[in-house]
Amino acid sequence: MESKNRLGYCEVCDNDVAKYCCPRCEVKTCSLSCVNIHKKELDCDGKKYKTGFKRLENFTDAEMSQDYRLMNEFIEAVGEFKMKTQRICNLSPVFRRLRYQAYQRNIRLQILPKSTLNKNNTSFFNHKINKIFWRIDWTFHGTDVKYITHKVPEYQKINNIVRDYFTTEFHDDETKEKMQFYVSAGIKGVIFLMKTPYGKYYQLDSEDSILYSLRYKTILEYPEILIVLSIHKDTFSDLLYIENSTFNNNKSTTMT
Repeated sequence: MESKNRLGYCEVCDNDVAKYCCPRCEVKTCSLSCVNIHKKELDCDGKKYKTGFKRLENFTDAEMSQDYRLMNEFIEAVGEFKMKTQRICNLSPVFRRLRYQAYQRNIRLQILPKSTLNKNNTSFFNHKINKIFWRIDWTFHGTDVKYITHKVPEYQKINNIVRDYFTTEFHDDETKEKMQFYVSAGIKGVIFLMKTPYGKYYQLDSEDSILYSLRYKTILEYPEILIVLSIHKDTFSDLLYIENSTFNNNKSTTMT
């Protein structure tokens, strides 16, 4: 019986046992009617106060996770704002078309005119076949081995693009030694992490196409993908980007 009365009595009517606790102001109520009264009288929207002060002794893992998600929301909102306010007049026609077509595919493409990255960006949109062809940088974690592929069609799967990198025949003698662990592990023994503009990484599935892999993600100029041995995956557990559905809700359709 005591557990049923843990909230005490309703703080609105003071007649019945409270059943609900407001996430925002923590007022206890017993019914929908009392909930609505408290909202009206206290001008409360009933939504949890995300940035409210919390004493250290009351700070739980749940609060930590909420703060982390909130931080990611802020980071994504800033990135979205920068993308929307970027001056179109500073972009060449090629990059204007590329960014527009990327957006149509639910890809948040950020382009920095006159930057070094922009000068190296060979990605383009082919209007005749309605396809994007990407420049992609591939870096192998723990080595200085880096490969660049140009004109990668968006419909191509990741594992097909990098298949040759996991064969000894592809590399020269010096690179073979650096790549021996990756060649031994094969594609199934690695993970693919795409760099975000926020210092974190999206984890990609090697079975997916480039188009599918880039959906609902933010890219600075072109994809930069880090290839990591699966045995070192835990090293990046704190650097994986937690996505929210803001962009998904704005663009609910995907081109095929």
